[in-house]
Amino acid sequence: MTFSNPKVIIEIKSEINGENEVVMTNNNNGNNSTPKDEIPVIDLSNPNTEQLLQQILRACTTWGFFQLINHDIPLPLIQSYRDSKARFFSMPYETKLKLKRNAQNARGYFDDELTKRRRDWKEALDVGVPGSRKWDTADFDESNACLDGFNQFPTQEECPDFREVTVQYFEECVKLSNRLARLMACALGITEGSDDAQILDRMALDHTSYLRMNYYPPCDLNDASTVIPDDPPPLGISPHRDAGFLTILLQDDDCHSLQVARFEDSDLGRDNSWVTVNPIPGAVTINTGDMAMIWSNGTFRAPLHRVLTDPTKKRYSSPFFYNPGYNELISPLDCCCCEKKKEIKYRPCLWGYFRALRFAGDLTDLGVEIQTSHFKMDTTSDHIEKQDEFQKAVNFEENFNVEKYRSILESKD
Repeated sequence: MTFSNPKVIIEIKSEINGENEVVMTNNNNGNNSTPKDEIPVIDLSNPNTEQLLQQILRACTTWGFFQLINHDIPLPLIQSYRDSKARFFSMPYETKLKLKRNAQNARGYFDDELTKRRRDWKEALDVGVPGSRKWDTADFDESNACLDGFNQFPTQEECPDFREVTVQYFEECVKLSNRLARLMACALGITEGSDDAQILDRMALDHTSYLRMNYYPPCDLNDASTVIPDDPPPLGISPHRDAGFLTILLQDDDCHSLQVARFEDSDLGRDNSWVTVNPIPGAVTINTGDMAMIWSNGTFRAPLHRVLTDPTKKRYSSPFFYNPGYNELISPLDCCCCEKKKEIKYRPCLWGYFRALRFAGDLTDLGVEIQTSHFKMDTTSDHIEKQDEFQKAVNFEENFNVEKYRSILESKD
């Protein structure tokens, strides 16, 4: 099954205060504009490279979010993937439960994830790059073992063509992520072949990315079974930042539930600081993650965001998390500190340790959720010693086991 991308010219209109206003036209004339309180829209087909880099730099240093049009993921593939994903979540609950993830396998189906130590209102399925890097190797073959575990797909009979379409979409996201990471690097002034650029070459070869398929069922707050007394109303996902390098998000066009904190409000998370991301048909939404913030010495912003519930609408989304290799120590780039005579803001962070703690926190309460603030130079944290201990003990070619490493990872406070 193959998909091609017809030449698409996208003209975007948005309704603001009852009036239609053109906010983005793919005319490559450099005069694109975005209304107030809307995240930027960037056209990847813009032939003016300097302008494209400036737009990416501004988006990543302010909102940390932007919508990307003309991204070269074939639109027929996107539609096929949407259909396939909907078929998966419509399968009987018992069939999905056979694919349930657990403390020894981060990949698979789940409906009990914790974000900020609070349960999310969603079902999900995680699929990641195989340990062998070969999709045609049997999922539970020993060569596919890695920190995140083994992929778990439904059978062809249970969900026809699901695996094939998902893998094709996954690989398109890998290609786009590689391209975006290099554009982000160029926007910071990194030149191809420099020492600072080598991490991008390693990430292209050793990335540990995964694709999450989310289903948010309707949430009727008037239903007594939905609300826990004395608790705030449930959220699709509580406020959080993405842990990896960058995220490519595919959203539904007609259900606007994703919100990002205004960058002027310093991520305080107040009710009036949230801005809804209104998806553009045919676009994907990009946001920078924690590792990109450390890598850029705080130049890029890993934005706080959340997902609201909806009382009547189903909602589907698919974030693709582009992540470094497990053994990668993410450190501030020379070009973001030494060359610009800026102080180094972060200590090196081992991605495998950061990822392990985030996954463990999804399943159980370890007493703290790891954040980039734990790696700031001006703070005192035991995570620096813990990650050294973890790196010595762990085998990244084996499935992670929460209980095996609990004594290292659990907060002693």
